[in-house]
Amino acid sequence: MSGSPDYESLYSFLSAEFAEADWEGLTDEAVLRNCLAPQLQPWHRTVIAEGRAALAAQLFPWEAIADYANRHFETEAAARAWLTQILDQLEQHISE
Repeated sequence: MSGSPDYESLYSFLSAEFAEADWEGLTDEAVLRNCLAPQLQPWHRTVIAEGRAALAAQLFPWEAIADYANRHFETEAAARAWLTQILDQLEQHISE
């Protein structure tokens, strides 16, 4: 064990939903709309919890976030802002 936090659901979500979105010409909002399904709500809640934990972690894994989501962030702050926006939107969608 490396002792590093486990963000398996978060990383799976980012790679499954966002990694090819640019190639498909999808906005982040469109990606979120496309991945919503009632049966996925428990998993999405886990994704949100893991994402919030990553944002609160002393060592925010911004480079891993960028890799899994296939995004380029110039800074940790940019990655934090993007992930916060994604989590906020996902949370809003599943509570509608």
